[in-house]
Amino acid sequence: MNSSSLVYTNLQDLIVSEQINRDKSLKVMSFILKLESPQTYGTPSIYMMTRPRGFGLSLLTSATDKIIRREKDIVGKIEDEGLLKELPCRHTVCLDFKNFKAKTTKDFKRGLIDVLQELFWFHHIESHFDTYMTPKVYFTRLLESLYKRHQESMAIIIDNYDKPLMVAAMMADKEKATDATCTYLDMLNVIRHTDKAVRWCLLTGHTKFALASEYSEGLPLVEDLSSDPSFESMFGFTKEEVKIVFKNQIDKFAKAKEMTAETYLNILDKCYGGFCFSDNLVKVMCPASISHLMQNQGLLYPYSASGNYTFLKYALKNKNNDLSWLYGKDGQDPLFISSVDKSLEGKQLGSLLIQLGFATSSKVLVNNDEGYTTWRYRFDFPNLDMRKTFDIITGKCDQEEANIPLSFEQAESIGENE
Repeated sequence: MNSSSLVYTNLQDLIVSEQINRDKSLKVMSFILKLESPQTYGTPSIYMMTRPRGFGLSLLTSATDKIIRREKDIVGKIEDEGLLKELPCRHTVCLDFKNFKAKTTKDFKRGLIDVLQELFWFHHIESHFDTYMTPKVYFTRLLESLYKRHQESMAIIIDNYDKPLMVAAMMADKEKATDATCTYLDMLNVIRHTDKAVRWCLLTGHTKFALASEYSEGLPLVEDLSSDPSFESMFGFTKEEVKIVFKNQIDKFAKAKEMTAETYLNILDKCYGGFCFSDNLVKVMCPASISHLMQNQGLLYPYSASGNYTFLKYALKNKNNDLSWLYGKDGQDPLFISSVDKSLEGKQLGSLLIQLGFATSSKVLVNNDEGYTTWRYRFDFPNLDMRKTFDIITGKCDQEEANIPLSFEQAESIGENE
């Protein structure tokens, strides 16, 4: 299987390309307008957006940052100047915990401070590190210094916000895991008490963690936008979008397989599509998988199997892997809106699998009875790629199968017996 090093570069080029730029840029700007909604509690508004791997969340944070700072390389590609003028221009503070690692509480604290120290350097702020200084104090000084300089409320964007919480959860000593979690939540709590310095904060990641506990106030009021219908296809590609954008490539690949373009597109959808992020059940394909496919001459590899699912493997360890209660059953609770914590008790494993893309809503039943409205769901694997990846993670398939293309016949049969 080919290297994925260029996938996200190509994906970014695609998202801001002329072909789908208008639709996607409008969605991103509408998203930013949502972030700029009036404050309701007199404190900074805190928002969260989660998506499975490969859906370009890091591109979303990058685009959001560049648009509100009016960077020319992306603003110049936005055609709707009227909508752009509605967006305030703000200074930003961007944190990314993608590469965060720690095995001890000391390493954990040092890792948080290292991320903050880079921001002191980036913003040319003098800092004096004290070995007894907590990440909370360090973060407070950073925001205070920036507000003193600009005298305007800022926006905070935290990408891969969930990584420190995963690292803490996987610590062998549970007391140390709790201490590390509290250290991080205490740092985030600074945002809540910044008064005029921060207008809003956006947290992006793959998993929805509880951000408040009995040990730390953290961020108790977070608005999760992950299942908001307005953003259901913001970076996922609908079948029609793929058909239009990649018409020439699809025609070429289909001809090589001696099938019609429509048949190949249907197989593509069954291999990498099927993701639904709202009750509208609008199905979208994974952009990174489509980008991989185009680089590999249309070969249907299980591209998601190359992803890092360390926390999921940890969650599945020593647990009963019988998930028959989750898949293919009507009447399920809306597990996708539930947060998880380090214990992963009860149905939290189901919530984790949905948030990571190993299950998705395939049916929604809305019942109105005596003035009450209830929503019940059915969850299934979205596609063959995610099913194969899960089989590899759980040991049902050998890791070597990640290098074997998915079967066209198997893809064509999806849905026939479900």
